[in-house]
Amino acid sequence: MKTVLTLGPATETKPLITHLSQTADRFRLNVAHLTAEGLKTWLERLAEIFTEQGKALPLVLDLQGAKMRIGNYPSCDDLPSEIRLVFGHSSNHITQVPIPHQTFFQELKIGDKLSLNDARIQLEVIEIRDKSATANVITNGELSSYKGINRVDHPVPFTQLSQHDQRAVELGLRYPFVQFACSFVLDGKEVTPIRQQIGDRYLIAKIERPEAMGYLSQLDQGFDELWFCRGDLGAQVGFKALGQLQAAFIAQFPQLSRPKFLAGQVLEYMTHFPQPTRTEVVHLYDIQQAGFDGIVLSDETAIGRYPAQVADFLAHFYDQ
Repeated sequence: MKTVLTLGPATETKPLITHLSQTADRFRLNVAHLTAEGLKTWLERLAEIFTEQGKALPLVLDLQGAKMRIGNYPSCDDLPSEIRLVFGHSSNHITQVPIPHQTFFQELKIGDKLSLNDARIQLEVIEIRDKSATANVITNGELSSYKGINRVDHPVPFTQLSQHDQRAVELGLRYPFVQFACSFVLDGKEVTPIRQQIGDRYLIAKIERPEAMGYLSQLDQGFDELWFCRGDLGAQVGFKALGQLQAAFIAQFPQLSRPKFLAGQVLEYMTHFPQPTRTEVVHLYDIQQAGFDGIVLSDETAIGRYPAQVADFLAHFYDQ
């Protein structure tokens, strides 16, 4: 089993990255959470560490792709009952949520249900104006900057890389160890606009919407690797259907030629505690037996309290 470990605020120091590199087969950075300057700092840091080690691990830059996120927003525990969605990159008041994606407003319709912050917040659109919309808050919850947002039933289609993604690609292409992942793929047509930017670099499809399950053959042909991502996918379909979709994905393994990875709360307990639960240990075994080629850890190593222990556990588990 291969392991992709996400880097973040919890794993910024050189000694810790060096420690994780003894277990990780690849690292990952979520571009959506980084400014261009922040990404540049990470790339320079990793290049220096890899030079000192005498070997470079592949680094996956996870592009937003079709996944849309809100802009800079003042954190709050609850939203007001009615909010404004406005085109822009920043907001100073919790009543206005900035959406830096013009396509979002072009596709929006009255009555659309919106998922915000991995479905922790549910909205219903009641009014649409030029580059703005009003929505009722159906399910409330906490919100902060750069959380994901999209329509529940029919996510806004992907046509081109955002300016933020384009800048990340430009920086990433300067380093030979960089790979790329595309969020919210649908039918494989996403490959064309991305390939125009990244050339023949390794490209990963993140399956995060249920419609993509009908295009697995096309995704397998167009991308170099497939990730079944349970975070956003669970927000799209609900918890009840998530297990069925994972089973359906596994059932297609004999027809898929590309490596297949599982992402999303694989060792979630270790985000807060130094050991996994017994359920997670059994789950890791089941993942391996099902035929997955590897796992992707996110919060566990990016913002968790025990990233070194996560790496040590995995090294011990797979050595058995």
